[in-house]
Amino acid sequence: MKRKIVLITACGNKKENKSTEAGKLYKSSRIRHLYKRSKELNIPFYILSAKYGLVSGDEIIAPYNQVMNKKHCEKLKDQIENVLENFDIIIYYKGGARKEYYNCLEKIAKKLNKKFVSFGYGNMGDIGKLEDIIDEFSATSSIF
Repeated sequence: MKRKIVLITACGNKKENKSTEAGKLYKSSRIRHLYKRSKELNIPFYILSAKYGLVSGDEIIAPYNQVMNKKHCEKLKDQIENVLENFDIIIYYKGGARKEYYNCLEKIAKKLNKKFVSFGYGNMGDIGKLEDIIDEFSATSSIF
């Protein structure tokens, strides 16, 4: 049985000035690169937004100014859980994002008993490993 994988990254500070697809709203090269690669690899892509929770890269959202913290994570917990329930493996690309985003996702993944894989560091370090990580965790053999 093939594992259902989702690719997630944190939102970004700089945004376009109009509502558009989440994958294009953020001016972050990290987000835009992952959005494009998710299309090429045919893998669901979500952005953890401090305002909206987990949003698909294709979902139209409005610009906002908010940063993740424990309070926002708790407020968005149910919405995030509802999205993550549909997947077996969560691949989170950190790419220098604030630790609160990682902590929020990790806590919810653990609660849902989902495999949580995190990689990447600032300046898009390790982003070239994305396809290898997806291949490794999409194998049909048990990884749990």
